[in-house]
Amino acid sequence: MNNFKIASIILGVHLIIFSCTPSRFVNTLPKGETQIGGSLGGPMQNLFGLTIPTPYSSIVVGHGLRDDLTLYGGLHTTALVFNTLQTDIGLTKRLYKSDSSQSWIPDISGSFTLNSMVEMKDGAFDLFPQIDFNAVWKYGTGKSNFVYIGASNWFDLSKYKAHKEPKDNAVIFSPHIGNTWQKNKWSFTIEYKVLALMQSNRDIVVNYAKWHGDYSVPGIFIGCSKKINK
Repeated sequence: MNNFKIASIILGVHLIIFSCTPSRFVNTLPKGETQIGGSLGGPMQNLFGLTIPTPYSSIVVGHGLRDDLTLYGGLHTTALVFNTLQTDIGLTKRLYKSDSSQSWIPDISGSFTLNSMVEMKDGAFDLFPQIDFNAVWKYGTGKSNFVYIGASNWFDLSKYKAHKEPKDNAVIFSPHIGNTWQKNKWSFTIEYKVLALMQSNRDIVVNYAKWHGDYSVPGIFIGCSKKINK
């Protein structure tokens, strides 16, 4: 087996177990607004004497269907290098809007996403539903910036792991915290995520950082986006 095929298999496993993207549109866009953005980052790994984030990349487009409902779709560009077409499409719904006079009470949002992966060489296909919930606190001039905390839940619908091994966990749970700064047409986000909480990080080829012990992997992501129609 050549090195490229080995790397492809390893990447595919990581994409599933460590669901490597930051949160998509935790705060809904205004009706009619469209944004395009990109992100970079992933699980922290020990490499060359340093602890650095894995440089997974993706691009995403979001559109405000209503003030409280945003549609989005993403393409995972790093996966393409390894012959995997990975996409996500979903909706974010604002479930609760806080009273502006009580700034300590957050908005609440929920997202439903369908993550798909197609192995372009043999056509193998996997689908992973995802449900996220976030609490969003807005601050700054015009309440344009916001900090958020929440969790991502991936659902693995397959019955077995590789080599027909029984599956330990069908739900991949990843809590996170992040902050978005917005100015004019641009926004910048940084997010810290505890990837695959309760999933073992032992006996894996990649030397992941173990900041939280043997049953998760820390991840750091950065992203930026731009309004393209307002």
